[in-house]
Amino acid sequence: MKIAIDHDKCTACGRCVEVCNINFSEGPDGKPTYEHFMALLRSRRSRREFTEQAVSREHIDALLAAAAQAPNGLNRRNVGYTVITDRKVLSELSLAVGRQTGKFADWLARPAFRALFKLLWGRAYADLEPLVPLLKPMAEETLKGNDMVLYKAPCAILLHTLKHDACGAEDAVYCGANILLAAETLGLGACVIGFLTGPINSGRGLRELARIPPGHKVHTSIIAGHPRFAYSQGLLRPLPETRRV
Repeated sequence: MKIAIDHDKCTACGRCVEVCNINFSEGPDGKPTYEHFMALLRSRRSRREFTEQAVSREHIDALLAAAAQAPNGLNRRNVGYTVITDRKVLSELSLAVGRQTGKFADWLARPAFRALFKLLWGRAYADLEPLVPLLKPMAEETLKGNDMVLYKAPCAILLHTLKHDACGAEDAVYCGANILLAAETLGLGACVIGFLTGPINSGRGLRELARIPPGHKVHTSIIAGHPRFAYSQGLLRPLPETRRV
């Protein structure tokens, strides 16, 4: 039976889907409605708690297919992807980052080093300062086996481009955003892990462990897996402050 839909009056409440199992997720032109798109955005969460279930090859391919649809500077398709599902490699990455972070926290505890760091990398320290008290506990917990780096996720996806790519950072982040949203539609949880990106770029051993191609820089690191629990509702964030010209 074909049902006519008045999209101008539809509020996307979802009752028709719940009661009659009818899918009205598309607008009159075949595209998702803005309301359904916003529902997807509200449902997305940074997930750091996963079951032991592995992420299937089909799901990984689906995430990468979504990433390939992201906008790209000059249409060069320049973003590379390193997908890590080897549990041993993931564990070794977490431990290595934990050790590195612990040493860095010890150095920051020294007034002379902290003053030098502020002098040479003032902006970087300003961004990092709220996290400084968390660095040492995070490192210690990770080294004890309570992974606070990759959270024992069964899959990590590292997005990288050539080091001196003028649009590399933006291109990789656009692709990463598509992965985060696609994960939500597949019933997966995902999260960006900044504590992996920096150390991998600065440590040759970590780059070799993750098999990052020579001359490439990682711009964003994402973990993914099957979430251990579900959130009962989405979150609508306030509109940003805007300047209109």
